[in-house]
Amino acid sequence: MSQSRRSVLQGALGAGAAGLLVGGAAPLPTARPRAAKGVELGMRWLGVAGWELTFAGRSVLFDPYLSRMPYAGADGALDPALPLRPDPEAVEHVAEKVLTGVPELILVSHGHFDHLADVPHLLSRPGWSGRRVRTLCDGTSRHLLGAMGVPASRMADVVPVTGGDHLQFDGYSVEVFRSLHSRQQDYTSFAPGTRDAVPERPRTLGDLVEGRTLAFQLSVEGGPSVLLTGTSNVAERELAGARPDVAVVGMSGHEAVHGYPDRLLAALGSPSLLLPCHHDDMVTPLGASGISGTVSSGAVAALKQAAERQAWGDGTRVLAPRHLELLDVTAPAAT
Repeated sequence: MSQSRRSVLQGALGAGAAGLLVGGAAPLPTARPRAAKGVELGMRWLGVAGWELTFAGRSVLFDPYLSRMPYAGADGALDPALPLRPDPEAVEHVAEKVLTGVPELILVSHGHFDHLADVPHLLSRPGWSGRRVRTLCDGTSRHLLGAMGVPASRMADVVPVTGGDHLQFDGYSVEVFRSLHSRQQDYTSFAPGTRDAVPERPRTLGDLVEGRTLAFQLSVEGGPSVLLTGTSNVAERELAGARPDVAVVGMSGHEAVHGYPDRLLAALGSPSLLLPCHHDDMVTPLGASGISGTVSSGAVAALKQAAERQAWGDGTRVLAPRHLELLDVTAPAAT
């Protein structure tokens, strides 16, 4: 981590960029009435597609990517030949100063660098030793984690899952849905492919291949349910019957994907709250003073327009999250 990146992040944390305490966050716009929820749920945007969910003294991570390494070639496009350059000090700062605590679960949507690359570092943290941390991901991501040096003790708790799994944990459940990755303008996908065995250690962005893309719905007993998506595409038939209180909607480029995000929203009914993600520049250091300016206001507006087209009335709101701030999302699910 360069001195400038370190100073930026330390300064932001000192100024309180670690976020708002649940219960102290600004109230969300009034949402349509639903059954009262007694368990508070906080959500912290970690940038790109990453989130921390906190409830009942627990922490769950989704696609925690914190290094924000360079990804573009000379033409500005994703370059799979660029080297993987994780930023361990950036990861450590967020893990120590921002996250609520040791996560008991890490959910990984797919194997690309901006979703998986920092999971090995997090799983290898000495500060988390002695605490059980399970990881749910597809088989490809599991093999990639093994190739990136995740300790055997942690690999024993990496659970390969597929669409259709619905797992019960203490106080909450996680349902797994088959999903799809977004398409580039020429209809291709970045770094496609699967791994059926542990490969050589990944060296480039393209070595972290997609695998099988997944979405997750975490449902807190006595609290809200949250659908977590990490890409800008959807297999809407897979989501039939899912009725989350909160939906995290990937809003990266999706010009080649028909009817997105409208098809996703139509499949979900009418969530009380929509949170866009994967709509920042992916490289500006977390905590930088100008990071809010890297968030696509167009993506937020597009999600709002899609929600309006669903004719849900005033029951659903779109909220633009801010990096590293902890939002209380219990309110949308409460009367």
